[in-house]
Amino acid sequence: MIMASFRDEKSTKAEMPALLTPDTKSSRTHTPKALLAILTLASLATTAFYFYRNGIPFYKTPTLSPSWNDDSGWPIPQIPGQVEPFEPLKRYSLHYGKVACWQDGGVWIKELTPVEMSFLAIDRFQDTPRALEQADEDAFCARLRMHGASFWTLPPQWPEHVIWCEAVDDCVEPTKKVSLEVGFPASGGMWMLDTSQGWDGLYPRSLGLRNALTMDERCEVIRDLGGRFCEDIQVCPEMAALLGP
Repeated sequence: MIMASFRDEKSTKAEMPALLTPDTKSSRTHTPKALLAILTLASLATTAFYFYRNGIPFYKTPTLSPSWNDDSGWPIPQIPGQVEPFEPLKRYSLHYGKVACWQDGGVWIKELTPVEMSFLAIDRFQDTPRALEQADEDAFCARLRMHGASFWTLPPQWPEHVIWCEAVDDCVEPTKKVSLEVGFPASGGMWMLDTSQGWDGLYPRSLGLRNALTMDERCEVIRDLGGRFCEDIQVCPEMAALLGP
C-alpha cells in the first residue's frame, strides 16, 4: 500500500510540469505564420505603390504616329481629326498588295498580277516607295493607268458610319472607276477585257489571268475569255478611260 501510494504521488508530480509548462512547439509554429502574413502584406503594398508610380511594365498605352513612310519624304493622307494613316502608303507594299501612284490631288490604284508587276518593273518581294519628284510620279502613273487603274480623290469623302478605314479603296467608291484587264503582246498592240459587268460566266477560266507566267500568256487568256484586240491603242474607244485626263 505504501509503495503504491508512493508510485501514485511520483506519477502525479511527473505530470504536473507537463500541464504547467507552456507549449513551446505551438508558439514556434504561430510566430512564423504571423511574420509571413506581415511580410506578404508589406510586399503587396510595395508592389501596388510601384505600379501606381510607374505603371504596369508589360502594358503601354497605344499611341498614334503622325507620320508614315518616313523614307519617302511625302506627307500622309489623313482623315480629319485622325492621325492614323490609311493605305495606300507606298507605290507598292507587301502588306497592302496593290500598286498606287499619286497625281492631280488623288491616287491611282490597281491590284496587279506578278506578270503585270514585272512588266512595270515593280519589285514583288519588297516595299517600293513613291517617287520623290512629281514628274517621275506622273510618268509612272501614265504607265499604271494603262493597266486599268482606278482613281480616288484625296482627301476622301468617308461614309458617315466610317470612323477609320485601313485602305481608302475598301470604304470609298472611286472617283473614276476603270474595269479593264489588259495585256501587251510582244508583237505589238493590246488585248483588253471589259469587266464592267462583273466576272459572271468567266469563272473559273478567269483564274488563268493569275496563272500566266508571261505577258503573252496573259494575252492568250484574255483572248480566250472573249477579249478584244486593239492594234492602235490611240484609236480604240475603250482606251479613252486609260488615256484621258
